[in-house]
Amino acid sequence: MSSCHITDLPDGLLAHICSYLTPDSVCQLEESCSQLKTKMNQIIIWKKQVESFPVAGIPFGDSSEATFRKCGLRMDYFNKRLVDFIVKKSERSGSDNPFRVAIVTKFTIDKMLGDVKFFVANELDGMLTDLKEANENVDQDDYYHHHLKTWRCSVLEESDQQWNFECSDYIGKWMVHGDVIISNKKVNIREFQSENHIGVEYFILHVDLMSDSDDEDWSSGGDDNDDEDPSDA
Repeated sequence: MSSCHITDLPDGLLAHICSYLTPDSVCQLEESCSQLKTKMNQIIIWKKQVESFPVAGIPFGDSSEATFRKCGLRMDYFNKRLVDFIVKKSERSGSDNPFRVAIVTKFTIDKMLGDVKFFVANELDGMLTDLKEANENVDQDDYYHHHLKTWRCSVLEESDQQWNFECSDYIGKWMVHGDVIISNKKVNIREFQSENHIGVEYFILHVDLMSDSDDEDWSSGGDDNDDEDPSDA
């Protein structure tokens, strides 16, 4: 029996197969092979994925619950705002496939958010306990920043002020309202951008690290950027 490699499929059939996949699966498929990356640069594939949100069952695929916690409205606002912004910005900058830029950028940021969420759930408490023990007898300024961890990812467009705001706003919304971080956090979160990279840094002030926490959890929180109500977007 003869076999057919996926790169040998006609473009139309490949697009039809991709229409049954979730956005993260399409990104993973594209990353699996350089030849496939070229064949998948079809607007129809990526536009379908942009229009598919909200997507249930994948990390950060549906922000309806998180939007409800923030604004009292049940809609996929976080995702819609980010992908719509990137599509429009990429069209203005002359991208040959702005829908792909939007999905790949969102998927890249979402992978970083997943790593942050794993760290908060599985590693943060132990790191803070060890760090506090190591600093018990250290004379340190109260506002000294103890670095905990940094995450960064590359994006497809060189950043500008509006790009930085939208990506930071998206990250902040998910972290605060989407259960990436835990509420009432002592740990500080700093979002940063440089050229075509965005990232998140976790740190804690020395005074907060060394405070008596017998009756409280290490869990902390923060707030995201203020923006307009989603009903006005």
